Amino acid sequence: MSSESAAVVPLHGRTYRPDFQSLARGQFARAREAKGMSHEAFAELLTTMLGWPVGPDTVKLWETKSVPPGDALAAAELIVRQTPPTLTDVDPQDALTQIVGDQFADLSAVFASRSEFQAKFPTSELLDNAREIRACGLSLNMLCQTYSEARLREIIENGTTLRCLFLDPEGRFIAEREKEEGYPEGRLSALTAMNLTILQERVLQRLSPEAQGRCEIGVYDEPIRFSVLLLDGQLCVAQPYLPDVRGIDSLTLVIRKRRVSGGLYAAFEQVFSSLWERRLDQ
Repeated sequence: MSSESAAVVPLHGRTYRPDFQSLARGQFARAREAKGMSHEAFAELLTTMLGWPVGPDTVKLWETKSVPPGDALAAAELIVRQTPPTLTDVDPQDALTQIVGDQFADLSAVFASRSEFQAKFPTSELLDNAREIRACGLSLNMLCQTYSEARLREIIENGTTLRCLFLDPEGRFIAEREKEEGYPEGRLSALTAMNLTILQERVLQRLSPEAQGRCEIGVYDEPIRFSVLLLDGQLCVAQPYLPDVRGIDSLTLVIRKRRVSGGLYAAFEQVFSSLWERRLDQ
């Protein structure tokens, strides 16, 4: 370039002002595109998260002409950070729970009751492909009453290991829990004894000798605090036992292991391990 044609443009006194409105629209549009969602699906998810109706036409306007409000922009950013569930697709109504859970320890989802949890996570979906199942609680109804005993035998024969720990149906603490839940004396004891019989006589005793070594059943007699289901060292379903509340109506936590040590998964795994070490002889 010759000296005659070269020109120097002085920048002194000029101020660069980025187009923040265009930047906000672009950020909002990229959030939807990054998740591969339609305008309709993105609007439904935003409605759930924001608590006020958002239509697909509004989403289109926020991407092209209007400026998305701050709360909508923040929600879009959270959606981008959402980790896809490893077990099953989460309904849009549970998306906010999952997103928040992704940011705090390894909590993946929270359900108000076990029945709500099982509507989204059927027991067959949880157990059919599991290679290691560990469970402790009271009667373990989710395992004994909502899953086929024939299918349970099948997966154990095919290599799955199973460890189950029941609250002793003849012990002191199951009687105390009956009083706490307002049941007649012996009600929970009878249910737990029946579930134990199902596993012992209809599952364990019908397994091949080799497979029987992969099925262990125990009882414990201590204050019951949690029901814990651990799958493949990666997924945990945990429920606290609350005063005056039946197990099926208790808060249910879904936890995915995300760290080598620490976190909620490790805490609930320790609950199971310590109870298993102290299990009673049958």
